[in-house]
Amino acid sequence: MFQLLIPLCTFYFALNVKSIAQEFELVSEIKKSISYMTTDQLGNLYIGDGQNLYMYNKFGDSLNAFNSRRYGAISFVDATDPYKILLYFKDYNFILFLDNYLAVNGEAIDLQTLGFDQSSIACRSRVNGFWVFDRIRQKIYHLDEEFNQTQETVNLIQWFGNRINPNFMVEYNNKLYVNEKKSGIYVFDHFGTFLKRIPIKGLTHFQPKEGYLNFERSDELCSYSLKDFEENCRPLIQDSLINARIEKEKLYLSTKSKSFIYRIK
Repeated sequence: MFQLLIPLCTFYFALNVKSIAQEFELVSEIKKSISYMTTDQLGNLYIGDGQNLYMYNKFGDSLNAFNSRRYGAISFVDATDPYKILLYFKDYNFILFLDNYLAVNGEAIDLQTLGFDQSSIACRSRVNGFWVFDRIRQKIYHLDEEFNQTQETVNLIQWFGNRINPNFMVEYNNKLYVNEKKSGIYVFDHFGTFLKRIPIKGLTHFQPKEGYLNFERSDELCSYSLKDFEENCRPLIQDSLINARIEKEKLYLSTKSKSFIYRIK
């Protein structure tokens, strides 16, 4: 991930108040009230407060902003492709794509007209389409750029014996990670075939990255190895953290009132 042979967890284990001066250098502090945060693979930071989405570069310089007053509150931002950012609006049941300047890229996609009356989450796909979870049918569907259904999972009630209600979903390295707070993270391949369940519960989001799942929980920042199935956690640098991510030798942290970018020394 950093073009280094040191695993990601090595950096995470160093995260504590005592070592921050030795291990990290504060690059930027952004004072803005927010409710969500994410990053892209270029190191850009995205923070938002409902109807507003703000974009900063890896040095903390303000780049662009988007206001979704026309579309309602933004429920989810997927910036895995920095040139085609997916916004999901749960209240209105539609998807909007933005370009790398946060300008609207194409018409809003009304999921109800595509047959999804009760979607609960959606995310980008590596083949330029998107995935959407239908909570009534209890299936995950893949749609291409022409909105054709190309893949779908089996009925998850039949497979798992109970309904699931995902609150976060992301595709990474040909795998779809679907988070359900009560039961853990369900992993599917890019054909929609179920592979395994990771028994990490209570999450609202995470970051798949180079063989690890990185996430914050309570007062800790954690890294779960997808190879060794080991979870390691360290105390958080900041209290009341909304999200924590690592991109391009940078550590990104956000609280409700501030966001921080650190350079990893």
